[in-house]
Amino acid sequence: MKKEKKVTEEVEEKTSKKELKQKVKNKQKQVKENIKKEKQELTDSIKSLSKERKGTKDKGKKKEIKKEIKSIKMQRNEIGKRDTYLRDVKKEMSMVRWPSAKEVVKYSIASLAFVAFFALFFYGIDAIFALVKDLVS
Repeated sequence: MKKEKKVTEEVEEKTSKKELKQKVKNKQKQVKENIKKEKQELTDSIKSLSKERKGTKDKGKKKEIKKEIKSIKMQRNEIGKRDTYLRDVKKEMSMVRWPSAKEVVKYSIASLAFVAFFALFFYGIDAIFALVKDLVS
């Protein structure tokens, strides 16, 4: 009875994880599409400004348009950079295998045992050197 309940809970947990992963994938896809649309809009505005720049004969106006094009290009290059970094961090963190409580206890005990062993080892070496020093003096 308990095993059946546990198996059922595990199956439900797995399906909820799959659904969550699918939602995350859909959200990431939507974010990518939005970034692509934003970049396309900026690219279109750059093209229209370039046409306008070619059509004008006033040098002052051409310089202004050139500065505007440059700022739009910089803005276009910055789109999605922060999102990419955070997405990569989230992706890496999802790949981390976190230890269970049982493993944490096991590893903690092992670490304490090693510390105790080496503390006694160095204490013994120190005592031997102190003994040798007293014998030599």
